[in-house]
Amino acid sequence: MSGFDAIYCYPGTHILINRLGLLDADQLDLVERRIVVQRLAEGPPSGDFDLAHLRAIHRHLFQDIYDWAGELREVEIAKGGHGFMPRRFIATGMFDVHDRIVRADGLRGLDAEGFARAAGEIIGDVNHIHPFREGNGRTQIEYLRQLAARGGHAIDVRRLNGERWYAASRAAHLADYAPMAAAIGTAIVSPRPDRP
Repeated sequence: MSGFDAIYCYPGTHILINRLGLLDADQLDLVERRIVVQRLAEGPPSGDFDLAHLRAIHRHLFQDIYDWAGELREVEIAKGGHGFMPRRFIATGMFDVHDRIVRADGLRGLDAEGFARAAGEIIGDVNHIHPFREGNGRTQIEYLRQLAARGGHAIDVRRLNGERWYAASRAAHLADYAPMAAAIGTAIVSPRPDRP
């Protein structure tokens, strides 16, 4: 997905313009991951699971790396031959996601299997919306972790297998949410201690 574009990449490269001035893709990836881990340890902002919340998470995680952290992408993007939601529909798509979460009472009161199934649809759709030029996956994982906590569940993100997650994302892109629900289900470790 890191294809060249004139807005986000250094001229003639596929390397995203970054605040650190890094021009080596591998080095940027390594430094970016370390910084995001540090920002996660600080505790990303909470919110109402709307677009503003998703943007705040992204801004928190990537503020040290990209000037556009938290800003909606200005280009159309695709991965593996599948295009993500056209950018003009990002706000509408997230409005729908937020509305469904609100109508489902924040996914509260569901057992682990029910939560995984409901969250699979939510996260599958957030992935399809793909609001940012880069960093969508890590932002989605934190959004999921917070959504699980609100629903009374704990997520161990180390249990989210990368290949399985990408396959689940591709399936959700075609409205098959079962693989995403299964991936989330494997990451639910136990009910949170404060859950009755």
